[in-house]
Amino acid sequence: MAESMARRIESVPFKAALIGILTVLMLWPLSRVESLVDERQALQAQAYQVIAAGFGGAQVLGTPILSVDTQEKTVVVDALTHRSSETWVDGAPIHLLPDDVHITNVVIVEARNKGIYSIPVYVSKVTITGEFKADAIAGLLRENTEMKVLAARAIVHVPLSGVKYLRTLRRFEVAGQSLRAAGGEFAGIAALSAPIDLQTIDPTSSVGFRLEMDIAGSDSLHFLPLGSHTAVNAQVAWPHADFDGAFLPISHDLNARGYSASWEVLDLNRAIPQSWRGSSVTNSALLATAFGVRLFQPSNIYTQNYRAVRYGILFIAITFVCFFAWEHLARGVRLHPLQYLLVGLALATFYLLLLALSEHIGFAASYAVAAAALVALITTYIAGATNSRKSAFGIGAALAATYGVLYAILLSEDYALLFGSLLLFVTLAALMLATRRLDWSRATGA
Repeated sequence: MAESMARRIESVPFKAALIGILTVLMLWPLSRVESLVDERQALQAQAYQVIAAGFGGAQVLGTPILSVDTQEKTVVVDALTHRSSETWVDGAPIHLLPDDVHITNVVIVEARNKGIYSIPVYVSKVTITGEFKADAIAGLLRENTEMKVLAARAIVHVPLSGVKYLRTLRRFEVAGQSLRAAGGEFAGIAALSAPIDLQTIDPTSSVGFRLEMDIAGSDSLHFLPLGSHTAVNAQVAWPHADFDGAFLPISHDLNARGYSASWEVLDLNRAIPQSWRGSSVTNSALLATAFGVRLFQPSNIYTQNYRAVRYGILFIAITFVCFFAWEHLARGVRLHPLQYLLVGLALATFYLLLLALSEHIGFAASYAVAAAALVALITTYIAGATNSRKSAFGIGAALAATYGVLYAILLSEDYALLFGSLLLFVTLAALMLATRRLDWSRATGA
């Protein structure tokens, strides 16, 4: 009975079926590792939120906007006497965007830690200069018989999504006046707001402005191109250039200290007028024009771990098939299905070890350590199981080459599908060529 069962287990069809079942079963530990990657990535996101709440999150910065209150003529009818009279009531304010605007900023990046997680944050030193031209100011203050413009009730708004993370406001000058800013809001965006009396300004002269400030933030820094011509120059002390938003830079340059970039945006490039009344320009319309830089992290360990796990079942299947073919090509070598199971569990444990190590020593070093440990373990195990060091070393070398190819695939994000497909094709081609003279009918006893 025992001999019959042993022969059945050693039969090629039965063992092939068992190996197929084992391959499918390996999906479970791989799925658990994948879930663990998602969990750890969620913890990293929570750490980012905590740091962003204390240091500063993604920032959106605009240029000065001049808003002036108005009054409208209206007719009031007395309910008792039915007599009508004209009176003035507060109307919708008029908003004016500036003309030539120049924004320069130097972004200094540092790392903040929350537990084992390190998050890049920045402090941006921003200078904004520009002007409202005299004819634009004259048009803003122009009145008619139905509307008065209250020049004494003007406000300068500077949209800034994270006013609470403003480190310093060294200068806030408009028309030579040093304004006292307070927290405000414009079109649903937090802003620095300061009152200004336009009656004290020469109506024939342009109204210039200059702002100097330090802003703390993380993840990204975006600008709103609110000038008729907006020029932005950014110098970012971060090695990985990443630009996003409505407009890409017209030029950028990488250097040893980071990178620099320049943008030029005209009012014709955006769907916002230079002046409007009331709330016709919405929050979403303003934010749709934003552009800037992002603190891109190309070596996100969880993204790389996730991609590695996705290739796990492919590498387990390839390893099992290679072992199965090796059994029938090498004389006197037989592996029990339980030995296949142990090898499969070792292959799955590689991804768990990779994830755990990468949180502390980085992905590249973790991959080298985990792969070396796995290759050494399987080589030692096969050497003892088959009593053949030569065969074991051959398997170890093949595994080392396989995981070297996997690492190249993980690094080549744009070509991962191509390299993965080529690896599978080459492996299958090698197996087919190696077993092309094998008599499977004799091997299976058919």
